Amino acid sequence: MRNYDFRQLTRDDLPLLRRWFTVAHVKAWWPDAERQIAQIIQDLDDPNVDMRIVGVARIPFAFIRDFDTQVSKKSEYADLPKGSRGMSTFVGNPDFLGPGHSTGYIEARVRDMRRNNALVAVGPNSTDTRTISIYKQAGFQPRRLASTNDGKLVQVMTHL
Repeated sequence: MRNYDFRQLTRDDLPLLRRWFTVAHVKAWWPDAERQIAQIIQDLDDPNVDMRIVGVARIPFAFIRDFDTQVSKKSEYADLPKGSRGMSTFVGNPDFLGPGHSTGYIEARVRDMRRNNALVAVGPNSTDTRTISIYKQAGFQPRRLASTNDGKLVQVMTHL
């Protein structure tokens, strides 16, 4: 098991995130970089959102965010119990794709989150079979297909 670190995201990380949003494998699922950055800036001051840069051996390689599902008002999480956390993440550094890092850091973060939260949920795009597979490897189970507030179809998955 690798030792991943999860340091709190700061405004100093915005240039790094901007670069990551331009990488092809990130852009495929997060196409509007400036919209994403604007949302991240807004979320920096939101006490219901926790955003972190994931690293290993002091090398940052991924972004992970979790949030209170009820406060977020995301329709795909409307049926989840009070106190549930939603999560979204991506590997930004392409050098870290493939060797099991995604599953490893997701498992580590969820293990930490489960100390204070009964349920953690994710909602990958229903056609993103690679990400769905990674979440399954990390212990998430499919719950249902759901539409997001903007009409996208996602596979809601929960880690109980």
